[in-house]
Amino acid sequence: MIRNVLNQFECKIGKAGEILCNTDDTGNVLLFVSSGKLVIYNRNYMPVADVDEGYFVLLPAEKSFIATAITSTRLILMHAGPLSEMITDDPEWDPDRPVILPICPSLAKTLYLIEYYQNEKRSELN
Repeated sequence: MIRNVLNQFECKIGKAGEILCNTDDTGNVLLFVSSGKLVIYNRNYMPVADVDEGYFVLLPAEKSFIATAITSTRLILMHAGPLSEMITDDPEWDPDRPVILPICPSLAKTLYLIEYYQNEKRSELN
């Protein structure tokens, strides 16, 4: 069971211009930007939103969003599954306009620990 939870998170580092996430490939995702900045494009490659360091966004798969780094960026991608269904069932949810929200300090600490342990695990495998 722990393995499934750990696999829900991916730590990504990207250079400016690099595609970090495509919801066609990943399904519904929460993107937590720990450093840098990224832009979210819709399926027509029109910019929809910018996500700065210290913020996060939920991207639903059915709208085919692409997240691209504007600057060098570090983020945690969480495969959202059932969590995203709770959010997207909200009558005020607009899948065409992803909402950008700040990462609160306690969540930031948790995300830092996830990133630290995943990086440690990667270094053990190498």
